[in-house]
Amino acid sequence: MKHLRTLTLLTALTLLTTISLPASAQRFSLGFRDGVSLSWLAGIENTLPLAGFYVGVTADYMVSDNWAVGIDATLAEQGAQCLPNGDDVAMTYSFDYLNIPVLARYCLPFGSDQLLTLSAGAQVGLFLLGSYEYTAPSVLGDEMISGNGYLDSSSFHPMDFGIVAAVEYGMGDFSIEARYTLGITQTHNGISNTLNGYYYISVPDNRNSVFQLGTVYRF
Repeated sequence: MKHLRTLTLLTALTLLTTISLPASAQRFSLGFRDGVSLSWLAGIENTLPLAGFYVGVTADYMVSDNWAVGIDATLAEQGAQCLPNGDDVAMTYSFDYLNIPVLARYCLPFGSDQLLTLSAGAQVGLFLLGSYEYTAPSVLGDEMISGNGYLDSSSFHPMDFGIVAAVEYGMGDFSIEARYTLGITQTHNGISNTLNGYYYISVPDNRNSVFQLGTVYRF
């Protein structure tokens, strides 16, 4: 289920990039960014990072030789792995967001075709979908059981605000980027699940925390 959702996100953003018209203005550029991420829920104990993917489009406008303003639209898998209640119940929470950051970029050219870019700014994330997977001891016997399901989207705040910092090293049209986003607002009103009518799982309100590493192609 998760891989099917990932493929859908990748396909949608690839189509969006394909139909985008190349920028004709010298100071304006469009691009495509994708990569892998590690995310967790800040403020919850016993939380492990969750690996995921992201894919999106980016646009930049050079306001001077060294300064630019950038905006992205990125579909991202976020979430966390945690043991909420100490009963050996392993939970994985997956959230899908459409993240739209606005960044101030400081560009440092060096070499013949190389560029180091430092970025910082603010981001709004639009919540799309939430799901969970679990592994828990069986009520009868010693074996482990597993399952999955969707989270009630009404418990989530529709918009998630955060601050962003990034560093990017580019050669020509391609760049490698590392980015960190820290949520400054709560993501939901609390998550609770009853598994198999026996295990009650409750996750308190929290904030998203995401590290991304990937590539950027601009044209």
